Amino acid sequence: MKTTMNLVNKEKIEQILKEMVDHAYENIKGEEVLLCMDCCDVDLYVAADSYEPFLEAVRENFELDEIGEIMDREAYHVLMRELDEYYVDLHVKSGYYDYFPAGSYIVNGREEESETNILAPKGVFYAPFEDAIIE
Repeated sequence: MKTTMNLVNKEKIEQILKEMVDHAYENIKGEEVLLCMDCCDVDLYVAADSYEPFLEAVRENFELDEIGEIMDREAYHVLMRELDEYYVDLHVKSGYYDYFPAGSYIVNGREEESETNILAPKGVFYAPFEDAIIE
């Protein structure tokens, strides 16, 4: 995990992100779900919004105002973009998903083009299309 900010709790944040990937997978394991990598289907901002331990761990790296809000919003957004890249990469490398890069695929005997990178629960699809389910 690479960030421009020197994190006071890097290992803690890494561990929480890995737990979030595990949890996300458990919620869709074996289901016929395609996750568009370019459409924010795998997005840390969305996942973090409901995962308080992650938000608390991030706050530990910032000065907070009197109501507990991060004062340097720009630095926060930079960090979140960097952590989002890592979060997406964790999904791809987790072993939980099949990764389908943008490109051409043969689906039911016809050539189909995927314009985006797609993740799907491992072993459910043979190509990044709804009708490419492994029987």
